Amino acid sequence: MLATRARIALADPLAVLTPLCAHLVEHDAIVEAGPETMRITLEGATATLKPHADELEVMVEAPGLAALRALRSAIASHVIAFAQNQARPEIRWSGDTTGPSLAPDFRILAVTAVETLTPHMRRIHFAGEALDRFDSLGALHVRLFIPPAGLAEPVWPMLGEDGLPIALPSEQRPAIRKYTIRAIDPAAGTLAIDFVLHDDAGPGSTFAAKARPGDRIGMAGPGGRGLREAQRHIFLADETGLPAVGRMLAALPADATGLAIVEVAGAAEEQALARPAGMALRWLHRGAQTDSRLAEAFEELSWPVDGPDVYLWAAAEHATFLRLRAGARTRLRPDRDRHLVVSYWRAGMAEEQHAAEKRTAADSGKVTAPS
Repeated sequence: MLATRARIALADPLAVLTPLCAHLVEHDAIVEAGPETMRITLEGATATLKPHADELEVMVEAPGLAALRALRSAIASHVIAFAQNQARPEIRWSGDTTGPSLAPDFRILAVTAVETLTPHMRRIHFAGEALDRFDSLGALHVRLFIPPAGLAEPVWPMLGEDGLPIALPSEQRPAIRKYTIRAIDPAAGTLAIDFVLHDDAGPGSTFAAKARPGDRIGMAGPGGRGLREAQRHIFLADETGLPAVGRMLAALPADATGLAIVEVAGAAEEQALARPAGMALRWLHRGAQTDSRLAEAFEELSWPVDGPDVYLWAAAEHATFLRLRAGARTRLRPDRDRHLVVSYWRAGMAEEQHAAEKRTAADSGKVTAPS
């Protein structure tokens, strides 16, 4: 077992420890309260926390370095977050995690091949190490770290000796964008990600348009939610959700039934998608119009009262997301059906702005977590 320790000066340790434990429980940690200590177990690592009069004593143990660093970082970041009304504590760890390091969920990927699927969709194949954690149909999304153009050598985000991220100068800071893993083979150390090529290209689209074998980017995650079991599956997506739909269709059991509706610009943007025989595939073409037709397509679907239980997964532009989410809450049977409807982008808004807007709305209670 590896171990690392810290004694963190705090005016009121319990005021930090109590919400810290409650928050980590929400992220699947197991918390055991003893007479003098709290014990937190998360993803194979264990932290023992003991409050004193003016400090919090922490010991983290794990069988591997990645798990040790992950829980160490979680403890450190949440101590800072919940010590808002106290002086910012200085955190110094001793033991098996000294010195700066990459975050435990961070991987460096190298481009191995570039494949043009349609005029506006490009598949980039990557090689990387220790990809097992990313091989999940329940968490399809990753954050890609795209280095600025012109750097002789990429600079990756690191964790400092306190377990917290080290700030990078703006000229070295990678752009961060969310994407879906389209295919992955951890044993071979390979994965593929599909990129939509936009006319008003952002960092992800620009990288995909210029990518060559040997180019490197960073990846962290995974996150989000994906496939769930059901008697019938319905997928609705535009181009941005197409990679996720393609991956989930290919992963469904052979006897799966349902429907996938995918909206693209035109026939040239259609792809061959592997799927069970019982999963119908319908393409919608926007043509010259700019408004999505996905919401109307959903509203036209029949919904038998006594039919099989359904899992609806949908991803689209924000305005369409709002209509689909409202429709799902109205039409789906709460006792039998489940859904996940997400907004992948918003017209006229950069991804950072859209993500910040969603966080603000969620914090204010305007957007509830999808069922």
